Amino acid sequence: MPAGEAQTGFSLFDSHSSAYLLGVPNLPWTSRAEMEAGANYLVMASHLPLAKMSSTVQFGRAVSAVRKQLARADGLIGYTLRAKPLARDYWTLSVWKDQGALGDFMRKAPHVEIMSSLKPIMGPTNFVHWEITAADGRPTWTDAMARLASG
Repeated sequence: MPAGEAQTGFSLFDSHSSAYLLGVPNLPWTSRAEMEAGANYLVMASHLPLAKMSSTVQFGRAVSAVRKQLARADGLIGYTLRAKPLARDYWTLSVWKDQGALGDFMRKAPHVEIMSSLKPIMGPTNFVHWEITAADGRPTWTDAMARLASG
């Protein structure tokens, strides 16, 4: 795990942990495939804010369904999630074989239905894409957050 990316376990509902106020630990990077030397890969980062706190349970169910879909997604190299539920902020960071693989994932159930069903409960979303190679290593949250902030 890149420097500054390690997280420890906290319970979202443990009011004695700093995670209760600051967020929950990042989901550890889940690898589905290794990047091959010389190949280009697509990175996608997203910021998914909820419009209101009462949407948290619905959003959590959607995340669970999408994670099941990710477990069988063709062309996925790996992914991680970041959450600050009390701030209603959620982020994704993923690496894909190419734009086609990402597009195929987004157009399949349950993701395609979830995008439509969550639209009314979302605040303004933000998505950024960039390319990496195996030599670049796995993308970091620091880089993703900077890219989301600037574009």
